[in-house]
Amino acid sequence: MSATMNEAWTKIETEAARLRSARLLDLFANDPTRAETMTSDAPHLIADFSKQRLDGAALGAFAALARAADFDGWRAKLFGGDVVNTTEGRAAKHWALRVTDPPGGDNEITAALDRMHAFAHEIAESGDYDAVIHLGIGGSDLGPRMALDALKGYRRPNITVRFAANVDGADVADAIEGLDPKRTLLIVVSKTFTTQETLANAEFVRAWGPARIAAATAAPGKAIAWGVAENDVFPFWDWVGGRYSLWSSVSLVCEIALAHGVFFRMLEGAEEMDLHFRDTPFEKNLPALSAAVQMWNREALGHGSYALIPYAERLRLLPAWAQQLEMESNGKGVTRDGAPLPRSSCAITWGAAGTNAQHSFFQLLHQGVEEIPVEFIVNAGAQEGPPSHRAKVYANALAQAQALMAGKSAAQAKAEMLAKGMSEADATRLAPHRAFTGNRASTLMALDALTPEALGALLAFYEHRVFVEAVLAGINPFDQWGVELGKEMANALLPALEGGNPPPDLDPSTAAWVRRLRAP
Repeated sequence: MSATMNEAWTKIETEAARLRSARLLDLFANDPTRAETMTSDAPHLIADFSKQRLDGAALGAFAALARAADFDGWRAKLFGGDVVNTTEGRAAKHWALRVTDPPGGDNEITAALDRMHAFAHEIAESGDYDAVIHLGIGGSDLGPRMALDALKGYRRPNITVRFAANVDGADVADAIEGLDPKRTLLIVVSKTFTTQETLANAEFVRAWGPARIAAATAAPGKAIAWGVAENDVFPFWDWVGGRYSLWSSVSLVCEIALAHGVFFRMLEGAEEMDLHFRDTPFEKNLPALSAAVQMWNREALGHGSYALIPYAERLRLLPAWAQQLEMESNGKGVTRDGAPLPRSSCAITWGAAGTNAQHSFFQLLHQGVEEIPVEFIVNAGAQEGPPSHRAKVYANALAQAQALMAGKSAAQAKAEMLAKGMSEADATRLAPHRAFTGNRASTLMALDALTPEALGALLAFYEHRVFVEAVLAGINPFDQWGVELGKEMANALLPALEGGNPPPDLDPSTAAWVRRLRAP
């Protein structure tokens, strides 16, 4: 890490020492305009950072870190198609999949999208197919699965979609249950077309006898060799990382299952966020500011995880998608140059949909020993279901953020119990149990509506936030070598678990478990 980056971190740590014990309520009392000045927006998205334990000076320290880390230069490299994935010698051009009006007219991306569109129209309108089974894992599964769930209101009524990702056979057995193979399309999605879980599931479903098989892959030759007709192979490129591949042919299932034009509207919304991120200075750039908040909580204040809570049932799969995006991208231990990192580069991402989460783990958020920052998301637009539920979901989201900040002292809890007629002894005994520490940080974000455009913008926002955090940490967010070692070891153990001889150099614990679990 450069000397200027170290100097910037020293300034951040100075600001953290000033603010670490600050009361959020006092920050509001000292700045009547805080709710306005700490709120920023971008296409389709607004974020209120005012309940975070930071101020303009702290954000200014991160702007200095961005200059020291050459944020502008790395951002220009990303959008210039330069090599930013330094360990694999690749560009990261997932954003290019979202350029809806490319200069010079037709190119390989628009050609691929046109083929997807024509194929989807054929499948959805022919009357020959009732169902689509999508097989992938990781980014080849989470993105399309989440998008279809989020945009259920835009689905075609005549197409059933099933997903299977886990190599546990129950998953793929569930995927085919009740379907007619002669009216089912199988889509196999694998960047390398060598992914063990996906190919095992694909072999099973192929033997079941689907009417047609398509593939999305960056290795079309392998898909054709496996048995997919050349015209039914849809390419994407090695400069599209798996967790960034939602925008490519990986979402062929979305093009089929969503109404005409909906997938393209997602691309348009994502492109709007791309342009905001590309052209806006750090100090007003929403993904960049959000990255600063994430790093402030993690590195300056020492909060190692955060909870992502969408108060929108249609976004219930967003935390799972974000887990992979953030932790597979930035879960690194060395810099781009291979030097050990002086601090962590990624928080633990977890969460679930509100209000369900309130009856699950919010006990820990409110009264646990450790502070866990929370990121709330609400849909500010039209909502499905009973109209009376709209205000209730907002009330719960706002109340949780307010309660995390305000808390309740033991004295307040005792006074409330006494006012309800409880005895002095019981109120004194129960007061510590009914007290809330408060002063716990949260961000509240809102989509203008849960439309295809807004969903595209939201997902692009998270992609760009991950990139900014990586730049500020000095790491490469576009490789994932940490996934590989376990895969290699699984392949080495598989023959023994299928009845063969175990590898001779196994540790005693693994060898014992191979004996317990191996096929008879």
